[in-house]
Amino acid sequence: METITNTHAVVIGAGIGGLLAARVASEAFDRVTVVDRDALPDTPTVRRCVPHARHAHALTARGRATIEELFPGFTDDLLGFGAPTGDLQSDFRLVFGGNRWATVTSGVHPLLASRPLIEWHLRTRVCTLPNVDVIGHCAATGLITDPRRRAVTGLTVSRRTPHITDEAIDADLIVDASGRSSQSQGWLEPLGYPRPEEEKLSIHLTYATRRYRRDPSQLDGDLGIGVGTTPTLPRGGIALAQENDSWIITLAGYGNDNPPLDPHGFAAFAAFAASLPAPELADLISTAEPLDDGDRYRVPTTVRRHFDPAHLPHGYLPFGDTICSFNPVYGQGMSVAALEALILRHCLRANGPRVTARFLHKARPLLDHAWSMSCNSDLRLPFIDGKRTTRARVANAYVARVHRAAATDPRVGTAFLRVISLLDHPTALFRPATLARVLRANRTSPPTNTPHISAHHRPAGLSPAPGLDPASNHPKIAYNCPTPIPAPRPVQSEPDDTRHARCAGRGTRDAHVPNVIHLFPHAGENGHDANR
Repeated sequence: METITNTHAVVIGAGIGGLLAARVASEAFDRVTVVDRDALPDTPTVRRCVPHARHAHALTARGRATIEELFPGFTDDLLGFGAPTGDLQSDFRLVFGGNRWATVTSGVHPLLASRPLIEWHLRTRVCTLPNVDVIGHCAATGLITDPRRRAVTGLTVSRRTPHITDEAIDADLIVDASGRSSQSQGWLEPLGYPRPEEEKLSIHLTYATRRYRRDPSQLDGDLGIGVGTTPTLPRGGIALAQENDSWIITLAGYGNDNPPLDPHGFAAFAAFAASLPAPELADLISTAEPLDDGDRYRVPTTVRRHFDPAHLPHGYLPFGDTICSFNPVYGQGMSVAALEALILRHCLRANGPRVTARFLHKARPLLDHAWSMSCNSDLRLPFIDGKRTTRARVANAYVARVHRAAATDPRVGTAFLRVISLLDHPTALFRPATLARVLRANRTSPPTNTPHISAHHRPAGLSPAPGLDPASNHPKIAYNCPTPIPAPRPVQSEPDDTRHARCAGRGTRDAHVPNVIHLFPHAGENGHDANR
């Protein structure tokens, strides 16, 4: 039986997930050590091993509130650094499935800080904890176990100080927050532990990002634009106000339909944005002052690993992107990691055996919902290969009607935004009041006028998935936001030889551990009801 002694915990990875895990481990262990192979800068800059930090990030309302619980004053600190915040429905322009959403005060407030600023501030806060050490230029190289290989007893590392030295760090608990490229699975196999079952969805996503100087008068003072992809136009884009009076603008495409980064000018970037059903996005790109030449990032696949506690040594605990790496366009990663940290905190407070088993069990419902939201949305695109069940098709059709209803009934949009912000359980969209609003709006609303995909816009080299007729994805119900209804797992895709390797260091019910209903508060909590 696994029993954790609370002497020393080691966290692999000093990204968002690793820092949050270190914060909760510091409450339960005498010492916590965080190791990361990357340099850890003293300023909020993009790290070499976190290239995706250059692209648009935002912290959802639930993610912000959760981090605030772990780090009191976090929100005010970032606001003090110039990070904007506002109402997601009244201060943003949203276009999903070709439907421009009606505006209203929703009470949903994301935090629009850049990824480097969030990570730097969390690392600064963690470094002030008296029992936590954060070590950069320190790469994890292997697990140390007891003679029977039943439990981990430490971690081998390679440090640059400035010469490379190999060391062993004793540990009672090792939290693997090194991300989807975690090396620990390769370490576990020689010890007799099988690799976990993996679900993969090949999405062939490419996104490109540029930063621009922001004038408060642009967009009439609004804080951003979000334009979702549809089956007929598999492109999207987002512009977000961020600190330092800047805009971050990210454009996304699938297959070979890569958003262009023209080193000789910005016309191609603006032209790509002009193909989207939100002309103000292209206007913003064309008129704002660029601050850089832009960066591109590719995500061949999304991955979920189903770790079985019975197939793990005691004291090894996977965390964050090591378990589940989502499509980044949906902005779930940081918030899911924050909620996982709360779950880990309760598991450690229980101070009993089987910490890893309890954590994986309690995190599963959260990951089920987030993974289903991401995969169902991706599977709306006909060229993405995956299992589309009848249940998923019906669910997608309903959520498409939610998007259409949100164009005329802002309260429907609010209900949906609360779900994708992880404030409400996905079943909130089926509450009688919301369901009635959706049905009523779809009886009275005109059909969506979504442009049909052209040969120019169709991702090159990709065709509809086998057995899927593109015509079945009717443009009237096209949409992009994550589908907030759990669906059966998609079939596993073949491994992608071009898989993007990332550096480490990015991220039975009992009274001590919250169940899923606590992770998704009811809409009436905090004095807000989306249906009033």
